[in-house]
Amino acid sequence: MPQLNKHDLEALLRPTLGQDLAVESFTSEALTQPGENYGSTMLAIEVSIRERKDDTSHNLSLVAKLVPPTEFLWKLFDSPNTFCKEITCYTSVKMEINKLQNEKCIPKDKYLDVFPKCYGARTTLSEEIGDKADKNAAILLENLKAANYRLGDRRVGLDLKHVQLVVSKLGHFHALTVALKILKPQIFKDTVLKACKPHTASFDEAEMQANTLRLLQGLKVIPGCEIYLEKIQKASEMSNKTQLDKSLLPPREPYAAFSHTDLWVNNMMFCYDNENNPVGVKFLDFQGVVYHSPVKDLLFFLYTSAAEGVRAKHHEELIRLYHRNFIDCLKDMGCDIGPFTFQTLLDEIEEFALSEVDHVLFMLKPICADKSEVPELSGIDLESLYQEPNEIYKRKAKEFIIDYAQRGWL
Repeated sequence: MPQLNKHDLEALLRPTLGQDLAVESFTSEALTQPGENYGSTMLAIEVSIRERKDDTSHNLSLVAKLVPPTEFLWKLFDSPNTFCKEITCYTSVKMEINKLQNEKCIPKDKYLDVFPKCYGARTTLSEEIGDKADKNAAILLENLKAANYRLGDRRVGLDLKHVQLVVSKLGHFHALTVALKILKPQIFKDTVLKACKPHTASFDEAEMQANTLRLLQGLKVIPGCEIYLEKIQKASEMSNKTQLDKSLLPPREPYAAFSHTDLWVNNMMFCYDNENNPVGVKFLDFQGVVYHSPVKDLLFFLYTSAAEGVRAKHHEELIRLYHRNFIDCLKDMGCDIGPFTFQTLLDEIEEFALSEVDHVLFMLKPICADKSEVPELSGIDLESLYQEPNEIYKRKAKEFIIDYAQRGWL
């Protein structure tokens, strides 16, 4: 497993906390359990630091995000590129979004703050942050658990209050990047589009075709899904083609935005009030960000992360909630909301819903897996990612497929 030493921590922390900082001691342990994270090695680090200028010491609770431990995962997640993309999100995109909100005098109750604090990052051992990461890449973030943020249960999913909170913040999040595009196009290009640079497809065409067949084999055993297999195969094959050739399904204006692409229950953490109601959320893991339709994030989140029955009972309400937060944010930014009607959002969903079929069905496998079924990071390969579906997967996949078909999206 990748690790950091005292010298690494000092080099990463000094640009943010001051060059006179010294690390007195630290402890490090694995942060996540199998199935909670795949694209990186996550460590919980407790650091005792001393400020030489005033000879004071204090402790920091950090999360270190390091490269994945195997060549398979390095290739699967295109780590040389995706680590750079995530670093740009924390060092540039976050800063410009916050600056825009400050310039518009957004009050505290409307201010969006979904990025965790970044204490330092590197792509290589060089002091300069480059465009390609190597095996020494690292990101130091605040440990949200120490700030009383909690993860949801990936197998159970999120209840209505949590889903409403995420959908509201997601509409706000997407709208801020659209506002940045409208109001500061050059800064948008230098930050958001830099973070959204295309990365290499994880598999070649033959490997993608084999993955589609593996996916279909798992769906064949789900009663009631067999009549949809041909449509699912076509959707998966279309997804494969668009991964290899982005021009086949380009983003559309005016909605095209900074899209997370992997916004599921384990890539967010919640804080709560005294009555245990969720009142805040942080989004995590910005390795896969792209410039594309924001509805892909919305659909992926709703179908992978809402508890069973929540999305089905509240589908239109949640779509309207997303739209309301999107246009309210654009109003606060002083942007014209004319092109962003509710009908144009529905048109956007119609255009891009099919492209999420393969994505959702693939990701439901690790989401629904029992902890005993999920291998350690070092043991993950294609066979383990396409293991025999369990009962939770069968229920959730069937609900997704039938709902998509009934809405005319499949």
